[in-house]
Amino acid sequence: MNVNTNDIELSAAPMPELSDTQGLILRGYNFPFVRYLIFTIKDVTGTQAFLKHILPGSNAPLTVTTATPWKTGEKPNYCLNIGVTTFGLKMLIGAEQFKTVYYGSYGLFQLYNTGAAVNAKQVGDTDDSAPAFWWKRSGGWLAPVDPAKDGSDLHIQITLFAHDADGLESNYQTLLKMIPAGAGGPSMVVAFTKDSEPLPKGNDYIHFGYKDSFSQPRLSKVPWNTTKQRLLLGKSTIDDRPVVPPYNFAISTDRFPENPDGPKYNAHPLLENGSFAAFRLLYQDVKAFNTFINNKTNGITPELMAAKMCGRWFDGTPLVVSPEKPDPNLKDFDFTNFNYIYRTENQQGVRQDDDLGQLCPYAAHIRRTNPRDDTKVKGNVNPDGTPSYAESRRIMRRAGAYGPDYVENEPDGIQRGLVGLFICASLTDQFQFIMQSWITQNGFRPGADASQNQSGFDPLFGPPNQKVAAYNEFDYLPDGATDQPYKQVKGLERFIRTDGSLFLFLPGIAGLESLSKGLIPPVSKP
Repeated sequence: MNVNTNDIELSAAPMPELSDTQGLILRGYNFPFVRYLIFTIKDVTGTQAFLKHILPGSNAPLTVTTATPWKTGEKPNYCLNIGVTTFGLKMLIGAEQFKTVYYGSYGLFQLYNTGAAVNAKQVGDTDDSAPAFWWKRSGGWLAPVDPAKDGSDLHIQITLFAHDADGLESNYQTLLKMIPAGAGGPSMVVAFTKDSEPLPKGNDYIHFGYKDSFSQPRLSKVPWNTTKQRLLLGKSTIDDRPVVPPYNFAISTDRFPENPDGPKYNAHPLLENGSFAAFRLLYQDVKAFNTFINNKTNGITPELMAAKMCGRWFDGTPLVVSPEKPDPNLKDFDFTNFNYIYRTENQQGVRQDDDLGQLCPYAAHIRRTNPRDDTKVKGNVNPDGTPSYAESRRIMRRAGAYGPDYVENEPDGIQRGLVGLFICASLTDQFQFIMQSWITQNGFRPGADASQNQSGFDPLFGPPNQKVAAYNEFDYLPDGATDQPYKQVKGLERFIRTDGSLFLFLPGIAGLESLSKGLIPPVSKP
């Protein structure tokens, strides 16, 4: 499965049903203006009628966007996608039917069943990132009462995409008008809203100054990953990334052992072509970040300090491709064609082996979230000892910046950061594993890291507990002689703070129709 070949087809892997899958799960839309909405259900019957109204083909003003390729290749005027929390799902299908789905999808429901707030500690949402501080602190909370501590008052999440701010607001007003009336008011009411729009530096930049969204998983068996389609999109370079089967994102019931190339999880039919996602509202402390990288006692330039922390220069150039400076000649897949141990076929640059982390530190953000061919990283090796290329750990990131650009000497309290969805078939094996084992714990590369803090923590997220002095540093081995001491950069702190989180089920289109009826599909007998 991990062959670096273009247009590869996993022979027996299930083919994704694009028309039954929400488009956000398998492809990025690249709309510049996005509004994230979280609703509280006030009337179940009216909410079910709303779900029926937004089904594709209903001729409603707004409908759910599927993964079916756009006929003309041009983006539509809007896109819309929807997710349901565990509390919302129980309301829509009832406790008994929920229990049936839960037991039929036990492994996939472990985290989703209790929600993000209850599982906060497992993903590092502690101290000032704890659920007690979520939602109101960031602005955007519209409900007349305080948020419930366990998230039980948040039921439906809708994401609206538009080409411009006027279109976004117009579609939002249309959406509100589509919600049926219930007893005493609308069947669903907005509890929280947050907009994402491009920063002055350009699309895909985040507040810390980095260009983002380079390394999304490369799916097999989808039409937009063929050589022909890439060329039509103007991407002339070859994609070396290992392919990932779509069932790691769009859930399939064509499972192992009946299909050896199928998924290893069990899924109730309600989950077919659906997915799970962590909705995350992540405040970014730009002032603290700038202070850290500009500390003259570090002995390196702010640009190099930031590159060592991320694993990329601000423009996205990977350190393993160009360790001394950004490379303005890189294009398209040049930004993702690289490994840490053995270079890929089309990798740019001259260095091949970064086993010691002298180019891209072990603790660097992109190395921790996608260790590629590094088998010394826990959870990144196949049973036969070959690299797994994080295949079963990858997530789809559909997120963008919120809040105004940072201005030097601005007043305190201005909210800015990253908001969006982190999509995967298994919240436990994908989202939680990355957050728990690779980002918020040290020991990322056990036995192979001689630094004082054993890789420490992802330096962009920072240490989850700043009371432990040993955690408050970023260590890396400088380039050059391999017997030199590790560089210890003191003063590391939490630069990213969680201000809200939900675990969502993103139903397939047939699944959404079932929810609109308050029913679940039967389990097929063998």
